[in-house]
Order: sequence, then structure tokens, then C-alpha cells
Amino acid sequence: MSKTNASPKRTLPESFRQRNQAQSQRVIDLTQKAIAQLEANHQAVTLNSVVAITQSLDDQRKGLSAKTILRNAEAATLFREHSLNYQVRQQKIKRAKRKRVRIDGETRSTYRGLRLSDLIQMMEDLKKQNVALQTQCNKLKAEREEAYRLRDEALEHNTRQLAALTRQK
Repeated sequence: MSKTNASPKRTLPESFRQRNQAQSQRVIDLTQKAIAQLEANHQAVTLNSVVAITQSLDDQRKGLSAKTILRNAEAATLFREHSLNYQVRQQKIKRAKRKRVRIDGETRSTYRGLRLSDLIQMMEDLKKQNVALQTQCNKLKAEREEAYRLRDEALEHNTRQLAALTRQK
């Protein structure tokens, strides 16, 4: 009796596996055909356009849904390789991701326990200090430029005096 129960269990998963492989291959084939048609027509390869094209290419006229394409690893890879829009979006996402800043224990303990209002006040004070330092920096740059101008005038004056002295001799 155990032998009869064992054989249907072995054939049943095999038939499921075959059906799943057939369905998976159908998704891959339809995705490939849709991408090829979009590229041949010089249209953008987007998920919505692939879904729309698959309905016209499918023998069963069911087409594929976006979830079906993305759940199938090979079909999703095909879409991602051929979709310029997807690649651009991924690059933007990579650039937009912020890197986590590691804060050492001493710094963390310094600010631990402070209320948000205290931290905001500290930020406002730092902004004011930054503006003051920027103003001071601009003032010092202007003074430096004036000093350079005076130096250049003095050099020019000295050159003229030296030229006048050499003419007298």
C-alpha cells in the first residue's frame, strides 16, 4: 500500500514542475518578443509598454502583467537590460542614497539627552556664526586685494625711481 501512495506523489510534483517550466518559458518568450518589437519600432522599453505589447503577441490573448514579468527572474533581467528608463532611474536612486555617517561614542554622548528644540537652536547659532565668518572672510579678502594693489603700486614707483636714477648717471 505504501508503494501505490509513493508513486503518485513522485509524478504529481514532476507534472507541476513541467507546467511551471512551461509557464516560465512562456513569460520569457513573450517578454523577449515584446522587447524586440519595441526596439524595432524605436519605442521606449518601459514596463507598461512591454505589458501592452505582450497582449497582442500572446496566442492566448491574455498577455502578461507587470508583476508576472518582474517575478520571473530571467524576464525581469531582460527588461532591466533593455529598459533605458529603468537604468536611468536606478542611477538616480544610487546617487540619491545617502551614506550613513558613523558617529563615535564621545560625540553621541555629547548630544544625547538634548531636546529637538535645543538642537535646532544650536543649528541656528551655527548658521549665524557661519554668516559672520563668511563676512569676515570676504572683508579679509578685500583687504588682501588692497594690500596687493598697494604693493604693486610701490613696486611700480620703485621701478620708476630706479629708472630715473640710472638715467641720471
